[in-house]
Amino acid sequence: MKEFHQSRKSHRLVSVAIMGSKVPLYGSGASLSSTTGMPTLPVPLNLNFVMRSRANVLGKLVKPKYYKRIHCSITLDPKKLGAQVSLKNSCTYD
Repeated sequence: MKEFHQSRKSHRLVSVAIMGSKVPLYGSGASLSSTTGMPTLPVPLNLNFVMRSRANVLGKLVKPKYYKRIHCSITLDPKKLGAQVSLKNSCTYD
């Protein structure tokens, strides 16, 4: 994400896209594999990640850091593997 400047009493929403390629499914079991190598059943997937941000206050004298832990529970459908999955209603954050 590009760096941006913002006044102290304002707020901004930023949308981001999360992409994954060849994500290992640890502990998924042998029932997910098939003769073609593609899963045949829907696969439940938990995404856990940390979003980090930093602010410069008083120029560069004070640099507070902010961390948000985000947890998403989604189900990947093997018929829609190339399509985008919306995380809007499936994520919670602390």
